[in-house]
Amino acid sequence: MGLLCVNCGSPVIALYIQYSPGNIRLTKCAKCKAVADEYIECEMMILLIDLILHKTKAYRHLFFNMPHLNKYELQVRPKRST
Repeated sequence: MGLLCVNCGSPVIALYIQYSPGNIRLTKCAKCKAVADEYIECEMMILLIDLILHKTKAYRHLFFNMPHLNKYELQVRPKRST
């Protein structure tokens, strides 16, 4: 599965371009000319609210674009022995 524009669903090459640490520019979709995925800059709570409201853009971000983002990777802590 590749990256998709959350607005129109067309494939995109990248969601953002990183110029330096902390300096990114969101990519625009070639088809609809809108920002390909604005949820990159949103808090998880905003995404959750949009998922509850059944917004298509939020589901496209969750299923197609979110697995490719490093900031959402879960870190598993080792279980402490007691």
